[in-house]
Amino acid sequence: MMNYILFLIAFATFYYWLYRFMKKANHGLNPGQLALVFVLKVFTACFYGWLLLHYYGGDDTWVIHEDTLMEWGQMKINPLRFFVYEVDLRQYITDMGWKEGLPYFRMKLEKAIINKPLGIFNFFSQGNFYVNMVAFSFISFWGTFWLYQVLVHLMPAYKKWTFLVLFFYPPALFWLSGLRSDAMLFFFFSLFVSRLYKQWQIMPAKANLWLASFAWFGMAVVKASFALLLLIPVLAWWLTVRKKWTLKKAFGGTTVVFLGLFFLSAAFPEPFNLPNAVANVQQEFFKLEGNTRVDLPALSSDPVSYLRNLPAALDNIFLRPYPWEAKGILQYVMVAQNIFIICLIGLFFIRRFPGRDDLVPHALLWMLFFFCISFYLSIGYTIPFPGATIRYRVIPETLLVWLLSIGAMGSTLTHYNNFNVYKKQKNI
Repeated sequence: MMNYILFLIAFATFYYWLYRFMKKANHGLNPGQLALVFVLKVFTACFYGWLLLHYYGGDDTWVIHEDTLMEWGQMKINPLRFFVYEVDLRQYITDMGWKEGLPYFRMKLEKAIINKPLGIFNFFSQGNFYVNMVAFSFISFWGTFWLYQVLVHLMPAYKKWTFLVLFFYPPALFWLSGLRSDAMLFFFFSLFVSRLYKQWQIMPAKANLWLASFAWFGMAVVKASFALLLLIPVLAWWLTVRKKWTLKKAFGGTTVVFLGLFFLSAAFPEPFNLPNAVANVQQEFFKLEGNTRVDLPALSSDPVSYLRNLPAALDNIFLRPYPWEAKGILQYVMVAQNIFIICLIGLFFIRRFPGRDDLVPHALLWMLFFFCISFYLSIGYTIPFPGATIRYRVIPETLLVWLLSIGAMGSTLTHYNNFNVYKKQKNI
């Protein structure tokens, strides 16, 4: 009974603060939308943990929860160690040197992003996983909301569709609600995009740059490849909106230049040999065990290997697992996702891109599209496990669904055409 009471108190408290913020926010959610979204977010976070505990042995989610309990215990015994020692870079460098100490520090910092806040919240929840999920849902909510604000400001005609895709697209709702670092990656990604959008296209301020820098650092801690790949299309976005380059020149030029630099770096020794670094990442994944595995061809520092392996990478990211390869409910869901994405792409070409007038003029949308494709390919080249792929690709997949659906359907998705009954009657 006490856990139920704590759960309700936590939910009411966090909902109240969200409601207070929404009353002042531009492009916020009305009380009904906020209640629906937050209830669904909390329910999905709890269901995520329950499902993985009962059918997948707990997975990393319950390991993270156990870590938060250890942090709670550590804080009661030694608060100084809780706040300082375990993320002390200087100590790690002294003990292990730069080569091993820096990656270890990044790993500890990634864990601390989740473990420290929930470790403190355990004083209220008394270590109950499901009460903790209310607090974690409050944090993960902002990742979706900040991006929603940006896209609604950019394309207000698609407000309802943006709300549906970002908050209710099932893979995003599921994977970005659970107690994993993916939710925090989306949190930092959305903060980064929203601050740069405000800085470059609405109202410049030093606070925006500081928050964007903090958010990029957070992304680099959670997933370095994600943060690094994002920089290339972001540079093109900046060249377009601040230096007035044409869209084709900015995005085409930066892509060609960075691809050239990437493959030319093969002439340098490690760690500057980038093609070899990607090949090493692939080899590290090859050493892991998994229930379902895709036989990816090995990469090398030779640029030809990347071109030769491109069909396999596309097959891996868009088609695998094939329906007959799927094992377990989550992989069958992934098969359905793949079919859905392929159908969207097909509809996009069959209908000849009717949403071009809405999408093409906006440099931010070009940035999102180029980033989605580059990150998709990075996953396709390196990760042979569908169980990992389905989580790693969820952020770019959600963005692609939004972009492709508008590109394929255009104005048929807008509130104006579908629901303005008075206008339809007047036209008759």
